[in-house]
Amino acid sequence: MIHRYTLVGGAIGLMTAALHAFARAVLPAAAAWVVVLIAVALGCLVGWMASRRDALDTQRLQEVIEALTDRDFERRARLSSPGQIGDLGRSLDALAERLWTGDKKKRSRKDRLRTILDAMAEAVMVTDSHGRITLTNEVLSGLVGFDVEGRTAVEAIRHPDFHLAIEEAQHGVSAVLEFEIDAVDGGVRRVLRASVSPLRHRQGVVTVFHDVTAERVADQIRRDFVANASHELRTPLTAIRGFAETLREGAMNDPESEKRFLDVILRHARRLQALVDDLADLSRFEGEELHLELGPVPAGALLDEVVRGLESQSKAKGLNVVCSGLDEVLPVMAEERALEQVLVNLVDNAIKYTPEDGEVRVGIAEVEDDVVIEVANSGPGIPAKHLPRVFERFYRVDAGRSRELGGTGLGLSIVKHLVAQLGGRITVDSGGGWTRFQLRVPRVDSPRSDTRVSRS
Repeated sequence: MIHRYTLVGGAIGLMTAALHAFARAVLPAAAAWVVVLIAVALGCLVGWMASRRDALDTQRLQEVIEALTDRDFERRARLSSPGQIGDLGRSLDALAERLWTGDKKKRSRKDRLRTILDAMAEAVMVTDSHGRITLTNEVLSGLVGFDVEGRTAVEAIRHPDFHLAIEEAQHGVSAVLEFEIDAVDGGVRRVLRASVSPLRHRQGVVTVFHDVTAERVADQIRRDFVANASHELRTPLTAIRGFAETLREGAMNDPESEKRFLDVILRHARRLQALVDDLADLSRFEGEELHLELGPVPAGALLDEVVRGLESQSKAKGLNVVCSGLDEVLPVMAEERALEQVLVNLVDNAIKYTPEDGEVRVGIAEVEDDVVIEVANSGPGIPAKHLPRVFERFYRVDAGRSRELGGTGLGLSIVKHLVAQLGGRITVDSGGGWTRFQLRVPRVDSPRSDTRVSRS
């Protein structure tokens, strides 16, 4: 800059000399001091303009430096001045360009990392050396119900075992643990398996959470199933074995006792056969190997056939069976044998659990794109607390009465799986002295069906 103003001073001197020579040639009578004064004034003007431009360039350089300090890498000086200030401005612009390019790459990498994390099925949490969360994904936010970035791990997941695992990981010790947390929606508590590992150089901790709630529920269902199946199988087997041993020990010599014991053995054998058959059906319906061949099925005619097939049972109890709408609906898109098994289970249950001289109502109607089949029976009904569980395997509202009536406890579970395979829905409600099962199956002309059948 000193060199710059030396040049300016030299230029002013040369200008003064040139003006003096010019004035002497043009105005020989003018006083020398006037010529000098004019030259000095012009020189000062040129110097002020140069210093003003330098001041403006310096201000722009200061603004760029402040922007870079605030991580704003898009600001540029764009100086065109010659000399050292111009060179400094162009160097600063080049530095800002490199910083902007580096920041863009960094943000791009962070965006890709965020996309990868959000695409994961597992929840991820990364904390710094002070236990503050620096990186997460959407799955974790969904588990805890709020954005946890910037908070501590203790604030995000409130469980003492997890807090201890975080502290140990900060000292270089990895851990895998399982614990429960409250569900965000107030539902079933979530079971999480957490893999807690320290980052390199102990710069923080990374934790991957696996939601294993469904696995634990499935494990419990399997344990309950084995326990219930063992219990259901044990009862008839114990009876068959007991009466067979009694016959062998001499009861065969008493014709009356022999016939009575054989009848009991036969009844329990039939119950055992029904249980094994239902277990086999349930296993097949729950498996992936079941493929139903769907086609148009006249639901009204099929329901009428089912009711007629169970007519002897309803008459034996003096029940009044009322049917409606059987001839007034389009066919449904279903597999005939599967739909028949569903209807047999529903109507048979209605007859079994209706008190003598009671009433069973069977109706069918079209609702939007579905055919709705309703099977209702009078009686004490099902308590509200039992309604959500009636489709579970081996679940009975009245276990003793169900076994007495010959039920295996698997019928409604089979119904649920078959209805799902048919693309339908089934619901149950009870109140006012009635229990109602409502089945919805797509009509053949429904958008959900592959086949279109017109009313004509």
